[in-house]
Amino acid sequence: MKGVSILFLFLISGLLIAQDSTNIYEDYLDNNVFDFIYKSHPMVEINYGFGTPQNKNISLDFKDVGSWDIKFGRSEQKRYEGLLVDLNERYIFGSYLSSSIQNISETDNAITTKTYRFGFGSRDGLGFGSSKFSVVPYISQDFVWTKLANFQRPIGIRMPDFDSPILNNYIGTFRFGDKSAYGIKVGLTSMIQLNANYETSVVYRRHLFWYWSGSMLLSQVGYNLLTQFTDDIVDRSPVIGTIFNFALKAGYQYGYYLLRKEDMNWPLNTSGNEAPLTFETFNFGVSFIF
Repeated sequence: MKGVSILFLFLISGLLIAQDSTNIYEDYLDNNVFDFIYKSHPMVEINYGFGTPQNKNISLDFKDVGSWDIKFGRSEQKRYEGLLVDLNERYIFGSYLSSSIQNISETDNAITTKTYRFGFGSRDGLGFGSSKFSVVPYISQDFVWTKLANFQRPIGIRMPDFDSPILNNYIGTFRFGDKSAYGIKVGLTSMIQLNANYETSVVYRRHLFWYWSGSMLLSQVGYNLLTQFTDDIVDRSPVIGTIFNFALKAGYQYGYYLLRKEDMNWPLNTSGNEAPLTFETFNFGVSFIF
């Protein structure tokens, strides 16, 4: 959560330099799927990150991992009166996470891992800027398939003392999950954007489809209701509304993640749920918009 706080403080300092205004962004909600298809631009994004895997049912700690991620997709930024920027992006991605490619920590007596994942998702945000410079906080939501390629127990821990059927079930098979990111994009030119985000990911050892569907539906209903509320705030007070739009949505998504960190399909089937494998990473990178 520390990464989210840093991004939030940076956002506030950047946005408060703009003047507040009322009812001058009345058309920023006029999003159209065909408009996105024909007016969006190809996007390639490369990110490096570092973070920690975790599972509440495993007593030993995991060693921190490094992460390389590449995205291919399409990006659209609509600009309206007063420099309000509406960001919409859709993409596919692939990632590689490993304890061997991070140099942040050298934790002893920790489980080392190597992981592959791929998936698709979307990113939406509201910020301020022009064609030459922009600052846009965003929330992304992805569906992801994750494969734990291998893990190694800590040196000095004998196999009889570390028998992990949980990790063994993840080995060698892509497991379904989802992830969210809470971040900020800084556009330096029309082609190059810097990106930083804090990402939370849930990987299910058992994908209980109907329980997961119910949990996801409840999550999205709440998120869409919150979006209607923040849209109304932005329409009446663009600067402060943009801050609230990011803060409330990021808080909602992160809070829902914390609830599922122990009960994977919360609030459904709580008596039969288990703690999923999770990843929390801080990422930074660059996007190229063509």
